[in-house]
Amino acid sequence: MLKSNKEEEAQSPTKNPYKIRAFTSAIKVIGELDHPLQSAAEAKSLKGVGAGILRRIQDFFETSGHAPSAVDPALMDQLKRNRIARAELEQITGIGPVKAHELVAAGCMTLEQLQTPTYMAMLMPNQRIGVTYFRHLEERVSRVEAETVAQFVRDALPSKYEVIIGGSYRRGAATSSDIDLIVLHPDHVHVPVPIGTPAKISSATRKRNGALPPSLMQTEVGPALLTRGLLAAALSNGDLKWQGIVLLPESDSPVTTDQIGERQRRIAAIENVEGTYRRMDLNLVAQKSRGAALIALTGDTEFNRDLRIRASKIGMHLNEFGLWRWNESAEGEPDGGFWELVRAETEEELLSELGMEYVEPVKRNFSVLGKGPPSRGKQK
Repeated sequence: MLKSNKEEEAQSPTKNPYKIRAFTSAIKVIGELDHPLQSAAEAKSLKGVGAGILRRIQDFFETSGHAPSAVDPALMDQLKRNRIARAELEQITGIGPVKAHELVAAGCMTLEQLQTPTYMAMLMPNQRIGVTYFRHLEERVSRVEAETVAQFVRDALPSKYEVIIGGSYRRGAATSSDIDLIVLHPDHVHVPVPIGTPAKISSATRKRNGALPPSLMQTEVGPALLTRGLLAAALSNGDLKWQGIVLLPESDSPVTTDQIGERQRRIAAIENVEGTYRRMDLNLVAQKSRGAALIALTGDTEFNRDLRIRASKIGMHLNEFGLWRWNESAEGEPDGGFWELVRAETEEELLSELGMEYVEPVKRNFSVLGKGPPSRGKQK
């Protein structure tokens, strides 16, 4: 029940990271019990279960069919083994509580069993990718690995492309969960426009000026990196974002003039799942969106959420494509108005529009900021 509540919160356009953290804490402490939870009173004594979570547990036990009954030791043991198996399977990218429950019900109790044809057939393509590269994705990405991949991308693309490492790397972290790359090109200028009104804005966007030319992600960036033997498996592949698994280049390998031979070697390694693999997000960003993208793709989550709230309070909307101002229109606009992109091509400009001083990327963590990002003047 708590995992379902957590997933709903995580998928909400107005998701609250504090709620998600509370669910995560409660799920962990309850999952570590050596017996099924018997009552809300028992949950109250557990460190990590707050008042809000406790109310949900109370409602759960008061619902018909959830009241505890006499405990069968054999059933308790089976429930415990099932719970451990589900937790192990949920470590796989793309496998959530529902799929894990389905697999355990079918008899899959370990990651080793999951790799057999019977259970692999129960998985979606993205989940199979998660299984194939699971042991690699358990490892954190070092700064050297991120830098090596970024340089590989720069070398593979024409010189007009600019490649920046974002994510926790840009915040100065020693390791990251994945590699976040921001790619810019002077010819990529189209910025998706928000859909909706300030009162009800959608997380979706619409493209400007109707039909657009083919995306550089599809025509140049993706094909070049695929041909060079960097991209191993795609989890998603859109016009502006590629997400998936990459084969790490060997940072200490000697320089060779045999580029064709090197490409063939890397492609053969991918086919045989040889070498070292990591998760990567590749983001194609328009020049006008540079400042907003650098902020959104640097994080952290709570810092970005604070900025979006600040923008909303002054009647604006902030997303990864820019800072937007709503303009009322008497007639002719489907929503009674339209969104105007505020000039904010740099992070300094964007933060200034929000009434804030510039915050260095390494300080964009609430653990560092304490009370939150600094404001200018009397604004709090």
